Amino acid sequence: MSKKGRRSKIPRARRQGHMPAAVLEQGSPHGDKDSPGKILVTAYDPERLEEKQVSNPAELSSYLKSWRVVWIDVEGLGGVDLIDGIAKQFQIHHLVIEDILNAHQRAKLEQYGDNFFLVTHIVTDAEVIEPKQVSFFIGKNYVISFQDEPLDSLQSLRERIRNEQSLVRAHGSDYLVYALVDAVIDSYFPVLERLGERLEDLEDYVIDNPTRESIAQIHIIKRELLILRRAIWPLREAINSLLRDGTSILGEEARLHLRDSYDHAVRVLDFIETYREVGADLMDVYLSSVSNRMNEVMKVLTIITTIFTPPMLIASIYGMTFDPNVSPFNMPEVKWYYGYPLALAAMLLSAFGMMTFLRLRGFLGGRVNKQESGAENNPG
Repeated sequence: MSKKGRRSKIPRARRQGHMPAAVLEQGSPHGDKDSPGKILVTAYDPERLEEKQVSNPAELSSYLKSWRVVWIDVEGLGGVDLIDGIAKQFQIHHLVIEDILNAHQRAKLEQYGDNFFLVTHIVTDAEVIEPKQVSFFIGKNYVISFQDEPLDSLQSLRERIRNEQSLVRAHGSDYLVYALVDAVIDSYFPVLERLGERLEDLEDYVIDNPTRESIAQIHIIKRELLILRRAIWPLREAINSLLRDGTSILGEEARLHLRDSYDHAVRVLDFIETYREVGADLMDVYLSSVSNRMNEVMKVLTIITTIFTPPMLIASIYGMTFDPNVSPFNMPEVKWYYGYPLALAAMLLSAFGMMTFLRLRGFLGGRVNKQESGAENNPG
């Protein structure tokens, strides 16, 4: 692989020579400039529900005054005017806007006055593991989510909100925070299930037929697990910080459920660490399988060489061109009437004798020596 192919695709969080506030003027480097994005408002209480797409951020203040819980979902980060209007409407710090627009931030929790800013990463595709950044700005009775594109996990949460009997409708914005965080964490489980199945298939494949393709697949899985670990590890710490520092916005019920989300994050990390160990073990199995196959090849070649060494020795001796007419000691048997048949017989007998020896020693599947046989019969 070329150096260009190994370069990281993660962009710089801030361009050199630009102040943080100038990032808003540039917009998101990942957002579509031709698609300014949209604002989806979901306002609800136990009896009422309203869903509406808003084009003007100034309209959002009216929802905060008349609804118990307001979820403002911003899809698409390419619109500078849209993000600027929301930032001014909710007095969002420019450092928060910088982290929202520049994706690939580390998962974290930051407090700005009475509000909290949470950065998470969600996995949207089990085939192509590329965590998407989803940011949340959390207020007293509202939650603002920022994402580059629509996400199925958040869509399923909307379906729960539409159900009047759901717990989300019965609680406040703190429970909505839990539901959003739980949706983010639950997105990792289908990916881990698929990786576990791939590891099981690779385990059988590596043992039966170790190839370069199998070792390449192991490296791909280990890299994907590393990507997931980098995403979920800081998220676990962010949830712990929210449990510890978010007492001003979290009620007792929401804290109980958020602790469950923390346990889910720990489970995800346990799965990742277990699968990484399995991947490392598969590497060892692959190397052992390759080594065993090489040993078998060397064993066959050694046996063939050993069997044919005595005949080759006899042939090389009688291949010397000493003239028996010059000296009686120069191979007198070459003048024998049956010299050639006797030489062939000696070659065959020596090869057969060597095969018998190797079989008695157990190299050809014959008898095993007494010490090995005793060890098998008495393993203790």
